[in-house]
Amino acid sequence: MTIRRAVTKGLRKRLLADGTTLALQALVALGALVIAMLFVLASGVSPGRGATAFVEGAFGTQQNLAGTLSKMVPLSLVALGWIVVFRGGRFHVGFSGQILVGGMFVSLIALKISVPAPIHLPLAVLAGAVGGGAYAAIAAWLWARRGINEILSTLLLNLIAVQLLAWWVREPLHDSTTPLALTPPFPESARWPELIPNTLLHWDVVLIPLAIAAVAFILGRTVFGLRIRIVGANPRLAQHAGIAPHRVGTEAIVLSGALAGIAGASLVLASSTPAMPEDFGAAYGFTGIAVALLARNSPVGVLPAALLFAALAQGGGVMEGTVGLSSSLISFIQGLMIILVLAATMFIRRGRSRQGIRSERRAAEVDQPTLPAGVVS
Repeated sequence: MTIRRAVTKGLRKRLLADGTTLALQALVALGALVIAMLFVLASGVSPGRGATAFVEGAFGTQQNLAGTLSKMVPLSLVALGWIVVFRGGRFHVGFSGQILVGGMFVSLIALKISVPAPIHLPLAVLAGAVGGGAYAAIAAWLWARRGINEILSTLLLNLIAVQLLAWWVREPLHDSTTPLALTPPFPESARWPELIPNTLLHWDVVLIPLAIAAVAFILGRTVFGLRIRIVGANPRLAQHAGIAPHRVGTEAIVLSGALAGIAGASLVLASSTPAMPEDFGAAYGFTGIAVALLARNSPVGVLPAALLFAALAQGGGVMEGTVGLSSSLISFIQGLMIILVLAATMFIRRGRSRQGIRSERRAAEVDQPTLPAGVVS
């Protein structure tokens, strides 16, 4: 009975946390959109017209809906990468560079190896994971062995990755038939097949639920995930428990880079063009972090948060062309949502800390011994 009660209590806490995350996401999104509508009104456009254009641009047609769902894939993978490294008590912003290096590894496997499709595509995706993880390992090694802050090192590594990709598509893997900075077209055996014909939606969209389930399982149900959580919560306690914080932190950074590399693989192998350009998706790195923040670092919360950001990106582009609103409004909404979610998180934490202090005071009053009558304390 004791074990059953403990399990039931744990499930209730998890459901309550997930419910709180979803409620907070809804309130933040609603608040940001209301404020955005005020700016739309100030620009001389009817809020109703602007909202209609946004919804139509994100979900109104099959093409627009496919574009929204396709943008969810890299956003979700990067957000999950941030959650993994955050749970381990580390922070890095190198997802943009890891996406690009993952794409470079993918292009090498796709163009230089000829195998059947059932082997070629998984091998190319695996190459993306290896490339992203290997590039993240550089920052992890610099932090673990040389004490260099991983935020600083990954920022610089992002810049290096941009230059590496520019050289990559201009020199060793340049398509000699075009003056543009492109690789040769990838064979169909290495590309994700279309889920809906003649749209941007490919079968890589199945990676979203699979990755969310895998990260949630790893962090919540495995020894490796337990070590990550312990190190992230208290590195000194982890050392006393025989866990090496630097090793676990390194593994978390590498795993997050691998997820970013898979995002790069999707951007390359499920794009509208069969070749890889030099600017195929570095912007997803920082936007994916914003998705994780809106999800309050919950793997389950990544799904609605990624859908919202993908809809903003897809609907915002269409809205600019239909009603003349600047796409910079979308960046404003995204930044506003991050500010609101951080403020809401701080408010919730303060409320919980106050509730904890009150509970401790009540417990102390209950435990305080009662003196006999006539005895002066």
